[in-house]
Amino acid sequence: MKSLSGDAMPKFNHPGNRQWQPVDVRGTTMDKCVLWEGDHDTRAGLFRMPAGMQIAQHQHSRWVQVFVVEGAMRVEDADGETHAVSAGGYYFVEPGQIHTETAVVDAMVLVIQAEDREGMRRADRTG
Repeated sequence: MKSLSGDAMPKFNHPGNRQWQPVDVRGTTMDKCVLWEGDHDTRAGLFRMPAGMQIAQHQHSRWVQVFVVEGAMRVEDADGETHAVSAGGYYFVEPGQIHTETAVVDAMVLVIQAEDREGMRRADRTG
C-alpha cells in the first residue's frame, strides 16, 4: 500500500457510516451528511431531497458546485431559463447568481462550496 505524505490521516466517509441530520437550507428542511467542514475555506456535504422539494430563489456570496449523485434536479436561473441535471450531472454557481433548485425525483446531491459562514473562513479565524 502506498504511503500518504503528511502527519494527518486522510478523511473517509463510508456509506454505512454516514450520519444524516435535518438542517434548514434557506427555509427548507432536508437531510445533510457533513463530509468536510473546517479548514481550507471549503465545505462539502451530501443532501437528500425528496421529489418536489424546492430551495426557493436565492444566491450565494461565494461559489458553489453541485454534483447530482442520485435522482434529478431542475435549476432555474433569474431569467427563467431551466436546466435539467440528472444523476452524474454537475452545475457550478458563481457568486451572486440567482437561481432556484428543485428535486424532480428523489435526489441526493454532493455540494462543495467556498466557506461562506461568518467566523468559519480562514481569514476570520486568523485575524
